[in-house]
Amino acid sequence: MDAAPNEIAVVDNGTGDLVRLTDVDHTISPETARRIANATPPNTIRAYTADRAAFRRWCALVGRNPLPATAETAAEYATYLALGGALQQDGTRKGSAAPRTIERALSAIRTEHRENGYADTPDLFGARRVIKDHRRDRTDRGIRDRQATAISVTDLRAMVDACDPDTLAGTRDRALIVLGFSMMVRRSELVALNTLGDLTDTRDGVDVLIRWSKTDQDAIGELVAVHYGAHPQTCPVRLLGAWRERLAAVRPAEGPLWMPIDKMDRLPHMPGYCGRPGTGRLTGKAVGIILRDAATRAGVATEALSAHSLRAGGATAAYSAGNDLLAISRRGRWKDGSPVLLRYIRDVDRWKQNPMAGVL
Repeated sequence: MDAAPNEIAVVDNGTGDLVRLTDVDHTISPETARRIANATPPNTIRAYTADRAAFRRWCALVGRNPLPATAETAAEYATYLALGGALQQDGTRKGSAAPRTIERALSAIRTEHRENGYADTPDLFGARRVIKDHRRDRTDRGIRDRQATAISVTDLRAMVDACDPDTLAGTRDRALIVLGFSMMVRRSELVALNTLGDLTDTRDGVDVLIRWSKTDQDAIGELVAVHYGAHPQTCPVRLLGAWRERLAAVRPAEGPLWMPIDKMDRLPHMPGYCGRPGTGRLTGKAVGIILRDAATRAGVATEALSAHSLRAGGATAAYSAGNDLLAISRRGRWKDGSPVLLRYIRDVDRWKQNPMAGVL
């Protein structure tokens, strides 16, 4: 039995009968397409879009096909990135890419193939061998992947003191820095918080709802109990309360917990606001800028300081204080046995424990 135009004849494995599939069977509605697209976090979409565009530019330069790409093309592109051949927008070279950057680029390429019906293309065996050699070569040359500095409690207090509590920006920054440290949050989790539904006051502190995260892609959500601190200066509940009170006084409506504030201490909805137009929600990138600005004012070293320093610092400080590793892992929403968390712990232990004590 021949298939009619625009139909595909397939075998029904249940009965052995031929079934005709029309174009309708392969069509999805705009709403379904929107939901599929929204399933991927915005940060991942931005990174993948840039990686895919860079790959297509390279393919055009060397005369290779980007879609579908061969295993050889993927391996050659990995070598190209490892050797520092990638061009920036201004035409200058980026320099040798870190292994994790190359892995992300390959992931972006592979998922684009999957989205276009190429399930197992390209084979990345050769490309991954290139990355393995690249990682060993970097190690031989004394190059380590850059790691965010873990903020110490001492530096945290200095940074809080450097934020003016009499201004909207200072009140916001004090609460943002300490809450991020206490909750060990990722920057995407921090900026996603809303004043309505995500914060519940309790007798012992505040329940904060993380609606979705990197390790909760299904958006099941998780409550994090934020307790009162022993030191009012760095108490996340008190500082958060101060910011919520100031925010409610100038923005009665519910909305994002963290908002951009211009140099004149005005929020986006205020007359004369001169900040960049946007959604009215603070961005993840802005968290790192706020952190570095506070560190600069406090005289704290800013090298390798980023928004992730809050997460790393919270975990490191909690472990140094003798708190349970499992409790730390659960609070920061790390997967069991996370190598990232274990690296923070090793950084503490290598100075806490001296195997040569009493020997030398």
